[in-house]
Amino acid sequence: MSTDTVSGMDAAIYCRISQDRAGAGLGVERQEADCRVLADQLGWNVAHVYVDNDVSAYGSKPRPQYVAMLEAFESGQYQGLLSWHTDRLYRSIPDLSKLVEVCDSNNVEIRTVKAGQIDLSTSTGRLNATMFASIQRYEVERSAERIKSAKQQQALDGKFRGGPRPFGYKDGGMDLEPREADALRNAAEQFLRGVSLMSIARQWEESEIRTARGGARWTVTALRKVLSRARNAGLVEQGDRIVGPAQWPPIFDADTLHAIRAVIADPSRRVSTSYERKHQGAGIYRCGVCGEPMKVYTMRGGGTGSYKSYRCSAKPHLSQRKEPLDDYIDRVVVARLSREDAALVLDRGKGVDVVALQAERDGLQSRKNQLATLFTGGAIDGMQLKAGSADLQAKIDELDGKLASARQSSPLADLVLAGDELQAVWERLSADVRGKVIAHLMSVTILPVGSGQRPKGGGLDVGRVAIEWRS
Repeated sequence: MSTDTVSGMDAAIYCRISQDRAGAGLGVERQEADCRVLADQLGWNVAHVYVDNDVSAYGSKPRPQYVAMLEAFESGQYQGLLSWHTDRLYRSIPDLSKLVEVCDSNNVEIRTVKAGQIDLSTSTGRLNATMFASIQRYEVERSAERIKSAKQQQALDGKFRGGPRPFGYKDGGMDLEPREADALRNAAEQFLRGVSLMSIARQWEESEIRTARGGARWTVTALRKVLSRARNAGLVEQGDRIVGPAQWPPIFDADTLHAIRAVIADPSRRVSTSYERKHQGAGIYRCGVCGEPMKVYTMRGGGTGSYKSYRCSAKPHLSQRKEPLDDYIDRVVVARLSREDAALVLDRGKGVDVVALQAERDGLQSRKNQLATLFTGGAIDGMQLKAGSADLQAKIDELDGKLASARQSSPLADLVLAGDELQAVWERLSADVRGKVIAHLMSVTILPVGSGQRPKGGGLDVGRVAIEWRS
């Protein structure tokens, strides 16, 4: 390779920027402008510009334009290579080896704006280039170590570690975005009561709740990921491990997070169907003539206009207006769950006491927190803390699984625990979940109209409603 500059020869410019957060390519434009000034000084003709934007020379991500440039040199298209600095061309020994092979074989001269001439035709020039590549690799690795260490410390301190705005929080990750936070709370509540992620995603799209990046469409995968994040419970997670409490406010409590994760991790606990029932009694209420399930139909007649009515799905044996029947069943359910023995219906005969499970879990968590306090105060050492915490966490995980199973397989759990809020909680449930609760509690059969006078205005004769409680 000649060390004398050949005026008028064709050259290529190579530009690269490894991180273009704004997406504007401004760093690449600056590199190209400086290289063109150098080309004018050398008297070289810039025949082509190769650009890899937002691609690292050190990572595993391919550099398509860099590969295309080497192929052009191998075919003899250009005799000169211009770059802003050597670290734009290579930052690893393998990259340098390929560059040496191509440029040396094809007598390609290399000039840089900041590092001057690179002579790869001599052993000394190649040694210098190799040493520089090693130094660059060291700097990259040291930078990565510093960044990783800083993020680890931020995690331990409960601080936001940067990156895109997380859904549910404002820019900076430390303050709640009220509408998104409310949507997450509602979604968690619905999911643990049996509503499918598909249905929740559809609700969000209909309500025009957008992703953190402004997307209008929610996939089940995206919703699952957002819903199960540790940050929602005010916790910091690093890798697959929760490292401690965060400084940002939680959207829901840690128990809710663990229940969500337990349900997601174990598909056998999911009881939601592939469709969402629009009417609570559809497929639940039964015909008193043939025993087939009843469906909802739109009825028209007289001067009253149209109305919804439950009717036998097999034959037109009988029907009953929807609104008064649903209202009656609602009152019956709330009255049943308001009784002192309501907890007995949660897990018929299986011995699961949700209230007791929750109390036990709270006690274990408190003991685990006390261990951390003892370690901080020097009363126990690291090995004792690790052993004690591992044992308690295993028991907590087991209880989380039982709680999640109870909450998911029986939406009754949250209702029984609602106390004075029972009526309000029931009214907030979707028709699909109310139907599951009704089916869990009782069988409802609509009997034929007797010989007596029908209620006026399409009301309900409660004598036609036969309820059999499930033992």
